[in-house]
Amino acid sequence: MMKKALSLIMCAIVLVICSSFIAPAVNEGTKVSAAVETDTQSSVNKTRFLNMLNHNFVYNSDFDNADTIVNNASLALLDLRDSENEDFISNIYVKDFVKDMYGIEIADMSAINADCPQLEGFLYIIPRGYTSYQHKIVSIKENEDGSYTVVSDVVINEHDAAGKPKKAVSLFVKNSESAFGYNMIYCNIVENSTDI
Repeated sequence: MMKKALSLIMCAIVLVICSSFIAPAVNEGTKVSAAVETDTQSSVNKTRFLNMLNHNFVYNSDFDNADTIVNNASLALLDLRDSENEDFISNIYVKDFVKDMYGIEIADMSAINADCPQLEGFLYIIPRGYTSYQHKIVSIKENEDGSYTVVSDVVINEHDAAGKPKKAVSLFVKNSESAFGYNMIYCNIVENSTDI
C-alpha cells in the first residue's frame, strides 16, 4: 500500500514538473508570433505609405483647395485618360482616387474647370508641365491616436529642371474603406530639415 501511495505521489510530482516545462515554451512562442506579426504589419504599412507617396501630386497648401486636389490628382491618373479624347479623364476615376487617397468625397465635379472645354462625365485635364516626386521613407512613427507620421526623402523633378532632394512629412490615418487602407491627410515639403 505504501508503494502504491508513493507511486501516485511520484506521478503527481512528475506531472507538475512536466507542465511547468511546457508553459514557458507556449509563452515564448506567443512572443515570437507577436513580434513576427508586428514586423509584418510594419512592412505592409511601409509599402502602402511609399506607394501612396509616389502617387501623390498634392503638397503643402494644395490640400486647402478641392479644385487643386482634383486637378493634381488627375496627374496620377494620366494613363487612364479617355482613349478617344486624351484631354479628358472619366470623373469616376478621379472621384474614386481622391476618395481613396485623401478621404475627400467629391459629390459634384461640374464646377471644377468650369471655364475649360466640357465633356459630360469627364474632367478636362489642364495642359501644363508638372513636377514628379520620388520618395524614399526615412521613418514611420505611430502616433497616440493611431495615425502615422512619415518622414521621407523626396527627389523633386520639375518639368523643366533636374531633381532636387528635399524632405517631406506626411500624415496618414487608417481607413478600411480606402483601397490603400489609409488616407493621406497632408504631405508637406520641408525646406529646412531642422523643422522636422
